[in-house]
Parts: sequence; structure tokens; C-alpha cells
Amino acid sequence: MGQWAKSGDHQIAIMTDTKNNENAMINEFQPDQALVNRLLMTLDPLFFSYDEDKQNTLRQRFGWTYSDQIYSYLYRELFSLVYDENDDEDILSDSQLRLLNAYTTALAGIGENSFRLNELQGESFDLTAFESLYDYDLSEFEYQRQAWERESPGSWANKPYRLYLNHNWARILDSNGDFYYSTLSSLSRYLYDELENEKSDIIKTLIPHEYVDGPNHGKNVDGGMVWDIKIDANGLEPQLDELKSRSQKYLNSVCEDLQEEFHQDDGKAVYFLKGFDDPHSPRWDIVVKNSETAKHIRFQTLLNDCQKNLQPIEQIEAIKRHAAQKLRQYIIEVHRDILENFDPSVLPFKKEMKVVMSPGALDDLARLNKEDEP
Repeated sequence: MGQWAKSGDHQIAIMTDTKNNENAMINEFQPDQALVNRLLMTLDPLFFSYDEDKQNTLRQRFGWTYSDQIYSYLYRELFSLVYDENDDEDILSDSQLRLLNAYTTALAGIGENSFRLNELQGESFDLTAFESLYDYDLSEFEYQRQAWERESPGSWANKPYRLYLNHNWARILDSNGDFYYSTLSSLSRYLYDELENEKSDIIKTLIPHEYVDGPNHGKNVDGGMVWDIKIDANGLEPQLDELKSRSQKYLNSVCEDLQEEFHQDDGKAVYFLKGFDDPHSPRWDIVVKNSETAKHIRFQTLLNDCQKNLQPIEQIEAIKRHAAQKLRQYIIEVHRDILENFDPSVLPFKKEMKVVMSPGALDDLARLNKEDEP
């Protein structure tokens, strides 16, 4: 069975693979490898004389060293446009931007799937230094632990390592050379975010509310403007705060239990989630059960390694349904208790904060989804 997504004359077929409940998609973003190879040889005429490890290391550095040259080449070859590094105006359509990202992924990504992280890393960062996804993730966990300890001593002192993958942004090409945006997530983190959305929906149904501008929103101060957004819950703002607070504590506890459960279970599992954010954003997200699974995934052979432990998405859905049912029951009971017993005149002290944003900050927020780095 097929489902069609249409934008103007642009159509994309999304087909369901019943074996693994994946979406097999018609993908229009496939870079021409011959063009990519010509660009690589332009950047380094000896590139293809190096061994694979050196090639992978160099690929990751090209974006830092030859950014303007890469853009100029691809703008000209793909779109017959002249790239101007001083022109901030986005002259590419969404479809063109995705195609550009497909080519920079083929250029800078490593291994069979041209894997590359889409998060800012230092110029000396090298994915090939990590033997597996586990080694990379453990390194990230240690980095975050040390950072938290510097800012808030004792906050992570006794926190053991569990698979830490937190929707790490990435880009890949599949075995056919088709381009996808991707995230790498631990199973516990994926479920946490799914249940977080469920929690918000339940609370909004029980206590309807909306965000409104406060009296000081937009006022100029200290060279910027005040960000003053408040919640209007028709007089039930204290009850809403209490419901949110208790529900969040419960959700944190549930997800910590799930994280520990998955860690103690040495069974390996990977889940694929495929689809489109919009007609121009093909997605292939990867959910990894635990650190034991991550030890068997290499960046150079990412999708093949994942495929070896691929499980049907129905497994995640079953866990989520069960947890969501318990979450709903808990929130409904807490909501009833708050309405009957909560005294809104007795509130914990909260330090008031004033947020001042730079004049262009809102414009910057609106552009966060634009991905234009090589």
C-alpha cells in the first residue's frame, strides 16, 4: 500500500515494508558520485592515492579548510549559481538546499554510508578515532559529566554510564546513494521524548492553557528586548504548575527505570524510523537499545551493522503504549488530587528571572532549521 505526499507538482511515494514496519521511500536526493570525485580531486589531486583511513580523515577536514571553494563549486555545478560568502540571503529553495546537503554528505562523510555528524565539532575532531558507536557515546558522556561537574559540583558524581545517545543529528547515504537526515537515539531517550509529548497533551486536555505575551514582552532594555511570555490557564496557573511538576518527576523516574532495564538486558536491538518531515526532508532515524548494541556498530559500516540487530518497530510501540497508559492514569489521579487538596496560596519560592534577547535573536531562531554548512 502506498501513501502520497504532494507539494505542488512534487510527489513522493511512501511505501510500508510490513516485515520491519519501515517506510521505503522514493528519494530524489542522490548525489552524482562522479561529480563528488572531481571535487575531491580538485581539493587534493592525490586524494585517491591515499588509504581509506587517510581519505576518511581528510574528508572531515575539507569542510573547515575549503568551505568557500566547496560551496562555489557545488553552487556552480548543481544550480548554475555564483556563491557569495558575504551574501547572507538564502538563495536556494528547500529542495536545492537538501540536494546541496546530500553532496556535502557524500564529500565529507565516512564509510559505506558517508556518515557524518551534523553537530558542530572542532577542526581536529575525527570520527575514525572511535572504534564503535559505544566508544563515541562514552566519550560524549564523560565530556558532559565533566562539564556538569564544573558548573554544578556533585550533580553527576554518582551517575553511571548508560547509553547516552540524545538525538544526535547526523546525515547518511543509503546503499543506493540516497540522502537522509538522521538522528541517533538511545531507546530510553526516544521513549522519554515520546512520553514527554504525551504528558503535555494530557495536561493541556485537563487544564487548557495557552502562551500569551506578558506586559513587558518586547520592551527595549540593555541593548536588547525583554522576552516576557506567560501562561494563561484561566486562573488555574498554580494548579497547572503543580501538575506539571509532579508529572515531570514521575516521567523522569519512569524513564530512569527503563534506561536501567535496557542496560541490564544484554539483548541487542536497533530500530529504524523512516519518513519525511516535509517533501524535501527524507529522514532515517536510528534508535539503539543499549550500550551492548552500540559496541557492535561502527561508523564505517553503520547501516549494515544496525541491520544485523534490526527489530520491528512494533516492539517500541508496545513499550510506549504501556508506559503512556500508566502515565495517563497517574496524571489524571494527580490532577484530581490537586483540584481537591492543593492550596495555591502556599507556593514554593521561585526566583524571578528576566530574559533579555538581542534584537536579531528571534530572526535567528526562525532560521535554526536552515542547514547550510558543508
